[in-house]
Amino acid sequence: MDFGGIQALAIKAVNAAARNIGAELPFYIILAVALTAVVVAELIQRRNVWKRYTSRNVRTDMLYAVLELSHLEALLILAPVAAGLNATIDGDLPWLRLDAIAAAPLWLKLVVTLIVTDFAAYWLHRWKHAWPVLWQFHKVHHSQSELNVFTRFRFPLLDRLLDMVMLFPIGVITGSAAVPLALYLFMVLRSCLEHSGQTWTYGPLGWLIVSPSFHGTHHSRAPEHIDRNFAGVFAIWDRMFGTYVPRGDKPLSYGLHHEQIPQGFLYGQIAPIHGLWKLARAKKAAPNMETAA
Repeated sequence: MDFGGIQALAIKAVNAAARNIGAELPFYIILAVALTAVVVAELIQRRNVWKRYTSRNVRTDMLYAVLELSHLEALLILAPVAAGLNATIDGDLPWLRLDAIAAAPLWLKLVVTLIVTDFAAYWLHRWKHAWPVLWQFHKVHHSQSELNVFTRFRFPLLDRLLDMVMLFPIGVITGSAAVPLALYLFMVLRSCLEHSGQTWTYGPLGWLIVSPSFHGTHHSRAPEHIDRNFAGVFAIWDRMFGTYVPRGDKPLSYGLHHEQIPQGFLYGQIAPIHGLWKLARAKKAAPNMETAA
């Protein structure tokens, strides 16, 4: 094994991450301001903010946030996988690159990319809830019982890889634009607010855009809220396809409703594999139970 090469790759990734963090400094300032606004809102609501943000569950979310915002996961794993997929397409399947909007103006590319990707993500999200195999990748995100702005980052690496691979064909077929840094960071900030646990609805705009109230309902353990409100950006998808449900007036409780899993970061990374193993074991045991009956 070439440990020298691995070390060089790691150093390169760390240096790239440092450059990215420097470029994104204004975003981190805005994120801090937004977090402060949420904390102030929680103080007004008489929540115990210290206890909330020092709990093990929230500290776990913060660790996920550090890994994503530092871009180390992306630079060391996600980017090489994406490069490999692109090389495979260019070398063996170039006919897949239809570049449907390649000649369009940048603003139109961005609009189409956002709408098409969000539409596909809505269906992928539904499939993750409907299919037990895909649910093993996604359930870590729903295991958080203390919804907070950092829950937006609670995705194991395998779930992020799954999303990238499943949504990769969109860029190949459309020739969509690379998302500018400012827009990407704005989307991250918007998603953080979605997971804040607040009841903000965004007023009339909430009919179109996913709000904290809308997405908090998706994380609710109440039977009437389970497998509802899947949209990521545009709430209209749920209204169009019959999966929208209003929040209601009762306080919500969050977390998994059929099982409980360890909350630690390390277990979260292996949870998809452990879940798939348990599914396979249960499937193997089922015929034996039928035979015994």
